[in-house]
Amino acid sequence: MSGAKRTRTDEISSSSSSSSQSQTTTTNATMSPKIEKPSSFNAAIEEDYNCPICFELINEAFVSRCGHSFCSKCLQRTVESLRRCPKCQLSLQLSDIFPNYTLNAIIEKYRQQRPLAPTFGKHSSIVERISDMVTNVHTLNTEDLDRLMSVIRQHKEKLDLNSEYVHNRLLEMFLMHVHHERSGAIESLTKELNIVDQDLKQMTKRQKCSSSSVNVNISTNINSKQIIDDNPILSSNSTIVIKEELSATSNDTTIVNDTVPNWIQLGGQDLRATPDMKIDKQQIASTSSISSSSILPATTTTISSTLTKTDCLGSRIAPSGAVVPEETNPNGLVTNDDIENRTKIMMRFMDDLTNIYFSTRNSLRLTVENDGSCNGDSGLGTFRDSLAAVTKYSRCKPISTVNFVGENFAQASIVSSIEFDRDYEHFAVAGVSKKIKLYEYQSILDNMVDLHYPTKEVLCTAKLSCISWNPYLRNYLASSDYDGFVSIWDMATAQKVRTFQEHEKRSWSVDFCSSDPKFLASCSDDCRVKIWSMHNDYSVTTIDAKSNVCCVKFKPDSQYNIVFGTADHNLYYFDLRNTREPCHLLKGHKKAVSYARFLSNNEIVSASTDSQLRLWRVTEGQCLRTYRGHVNEKNFVGLAVSNGYIVCGSETNTVHLYQREISRPLLSYKFDDVNNGTVKTTNVNTDRVKKEETGTEFVSAMCWSNRENILLAANSQGVVKVLELV
Repeated sequence: MSGAKRTRTDEISSSSSSSSQSQTTTTNATMSPKIEKPSSFNAAIEEDYNCPICFELINEAFVSRCGHSFCSKCLQRTVESLRRCPKCQLSLQLSDIFPNYTLNAIIEKYRQQRPLAPTFGKHSSIVERISDMVTNVHTLNTEDLDRLMSVIRQHKEKLDLNSEYVHNRLLEMFLMHVHHERSGAIESLTKELNIVDQDLKQMTKRQKCSSSSVNVNISTNINSKQIIDDNPILSSNSTIVIKEELSATSNDTTIVNDTVPNWIQLGGQDLRATPDMKIDKQQIASTSSISSSSILPATTTTISSTLTKTDCLGSRIAPSGAVVPEETNPNGLVTNDDIENRTKIMMRFMDDLTNIYFSTRNSLRLTVENDGSCNGDSGLGTFRDSLAAVTKYSRCKPISTVNFVGENFAQASIVSSIEFDRDYEHFAVAGVSKKIKLYEYQSILDNMVDLHYPTKEVLCTAKLSCISWNPYLRNYLASSDYDGFVSIWDMATAQKVRTFQEHEKRSWSVDFCSSDPKFLASCSDDCRVKIWSMHNDYSVTTIDAKSNVCCVKFKPDSQYNIVFGTADHNLYYFDLRNTREPCHLLKGHKKAVSYARFLSNNEIVSASTDSQLRLWRVTEGQCLRTYRGHVNEKNFVGLAVSNGYIVCGSETNTVHLYQREISRPLLSYKFDDVNNGTVKTTNVNTDRVKKEETGTEFVSAMCWSNRENILLAANSQGVVKVLELV
């Protein structure tokens, strides 16, 4: 396989940003002493005292023989790994660096005299800043602390009310819009029923007048048939026209059934499955002794009362088409822009949300007392949560960029895997460049520089396909490579701890067990899945598959259950206590399954090179939903899930975000979109420019952070983006 692409070819199938600035907390003079703003002169001095590697004040300054000063640990690590000065690239050895006692004394004196920071950092934790302020400022008394706690408590209550209001507001607007659509359909149906009523009365008179002459009778029947053929509601009840009385029961039932297609045409939704229609059918079927002349006025009266109720509701129709109720904001924290933006998103997915709403309400039918009050939530809260999740984010913006290949653009740059460690303080990036690089997450966010240096870098012997952090031992990282080796690394020392060598062909995936961290699973093109123990040199379990295995994943809460996808288009769910046959076989994909992730303990999301994602319910072995909108025909494009959100890449160099209830992407982010400022091409990197012009780039890996709206995404050019959903 070429080093320029990490693809799954036919051989497999055959064999936060600026938001913290607006939330800066201002403390009253009685609560804390005034913090003086440092001068620009002091800021310039502190910048000179920063280490060029970690961008913090130099700690235990060391100087190289070329005259550059750094932190002792930063310089020693760089010299041990790169053997050169980070600033001037001069070749260095450990014997070429010396302590800088004079600079240490100057920095220590400055550290004691420098003023406190005036504002919070761009991506710093506000809680940590306030905690440091309360701890270090000794002039605060008990009354000041009580007042501070009271302010924080009141602000928390306002935020809770704000969130509750937004969710209730969205649900209210959705219900108003559905009510408006259904009322319009009823109004149209009322007009049609009035026309039918008049025609029936006119035909009754003709039938009575035609009894004196046969010719007149025949003529009347022909006219009756013509009228019925032109009216779709009466086309299935032509036998009623000949009768003098219109009290037949089938007439009423047919009117209700045949009017359903008109509802579909007007509102865009099939209402035959709604509880209201089922109740109407039962009621109409039980009124066989009532004549149509008495039923039709009753129907008209009911519809008229419904329309009157609609008119009584205070609402307006927005330009987007949504029915917006009157403002009743209880606390004034919600802006009109927030409601308007979420309303636009709701209108984009109105058909999907309507189907979700009626399916939820059908499974848990709303019970109403005789006085009209509801006995319970009956699934309405569940739908409200889904509605809030779908409308939560409107766009995706980059907040930081990491260049995985560094300054060497000529080498292979595809990022095959990217993962956060146990504490979400560091993330590791691996790719076909045969390197694993470890980056400090907070440093990447705080320092907007063109080139970030990793804190650790490991050189491997083969191209890497996947990495996985140990959920218990924070420094241990497992990797799988193209030679079939599964290795365990101690990233604190950048040393290899153990290597497993039983796979005979390329290994595609590796995964640590969350419930028992000593176990890990791997899969390979040799059609085998192997379970390893960190305490043994050989595999403890082997599962033989029928074709190449492309991905493997442990169940989050169990050490006995795994799922893996194969090139025969299937997913296999196994219990490791009985490896002779799978517990469940999940069929539905049309090409090789490249990824499998647990969305919950009973739900799995799978990705395939058929450009589809599928959501499976394991216990029933059925596909709940299919997601389409991205392009994936031959490459590994990445897959990650978190809190009901699904994010995957595309061979159009685009990241797509799905929500579990919606089969279309909620939003997308394109790497090479100049408007988003994601790719900057210069005349120096001519090779890279040519590659971009060919249009062969694709998103290759991604993962979520511990925050729901932050994710990492990487592409085939070695560009890693920190993306924020807003």
